[in-house]
Amino acid sequence: MLKHITTSRLIYAAVSLAIALLIVWGATQAAPPIPKLFAQQDKLEHFLAFGALTLWITAFFGPRHIGLSSALAVLAGIGLELVQAFLIPTRSGSLMDLLASIAGVVACAAFVMICRSLIRSRRVSASA
Repeated sequence: MLKHITTSRLIYAAVSLAIALLIVWGATQAAPPIPKLFAQQDKLEHFLAFGALTLWITAFFGPRHIGLSSALAVLAGIGLELVQAFLIPTRSGSLMDLLASIAGVVACAAFVMICRSLIRSRRVSASA
């Protein structure tokens, strides 16, 4: 396993960790750190944050492991909502926030699978 750890993978891991820490930091603040510009903005933030997290985890593990990357991101979303619900008195867990997070994970996974499919089809047509 360690022989597959390259400098680029270490960078992907570091960025994934930084995104995860940024998500945790934002979710554990007494008041959300981003000014609210429109209704349901927090759902868009969840969608984008967990989509980005999934993308960077996938960059670390590789696109073949999109299932693992997606599962880790979903577990992070569930954990985050549980922490908000039970450990942070000024915040509350939300099923709708969790669904927005999962939607971001699913959208990213679909994007990765479509890109892999396009790359594969180009390789097949180029070799034919």
